[in-house]
Amino acid sequence: MSNKADQRERSSAMNHIALAQNVLGQGLRIGHGIVGGEEEEPAYIIDDVPVFHVRRNTPLHEPDFNRTKALKWGEFTHPFLMMGMPDSPGEIKVYVTKVDNDYYAMHLSAKLDTWMSGPSSPAIRLAAYTAHLPGDTREKAGFRLFKAVVLAMDMVSLEEIPTHYEKDSPDWEDEWSPSERCLEVMRWVRGE
Repeated sequence: MSNKADQRERSSAMNHIALAQNVLGQGLRIGHGIVGGEEEEPAYIIDDVPVFHVRRNTPLHEPDFNRTKALKWGEFTHPFLMMGMPDSPGEIKVYVTKVDNDYYAMHLSAKLDTWMSGPSSPAIRLAAYTAHLPGDTREKAGFRLFKAVVLAMDMVSLEEIPTHYEKDSPDWEDEWSPSERCLEVMRWVRGE
């Protein structure tokens, strides 16, 4: 492998670590790689519907990600996708797919800014999943899935919402630059 290919591979690995740790709330275990939760109960009940999140739940079957079949539901900038000195921001893209008419899955794509780690390929991982309900669409299911993503990313329970975000920067919307749907959920989580 050339030095450029080696660098790209290392940088791409950093995208996977940043996504797993700082967005999905998963850990790294020596000898096991990235690990999530093993609870059987759903991570959240959102809008009276169980939502599973990889931070607390291990999917029985992890659906493959196919960008051509996925709805790009939103995107945002994570101002400290890779924490360090200095923190490195990165771009997160949010996708929703319908899987076998049974459930919806949300995948996230993360890519650190190139100034931090150089050219790389984005990391794409399953974040959350929920049952398909009558009248559901990918857009509608995406709202409850992304609520679970934001709660897990911020390590907040539904009960903690009223007080958790009191000290947020008044400029958080500019710092995170979320798309319209992502902004709506981020405001909901903050009680705005």
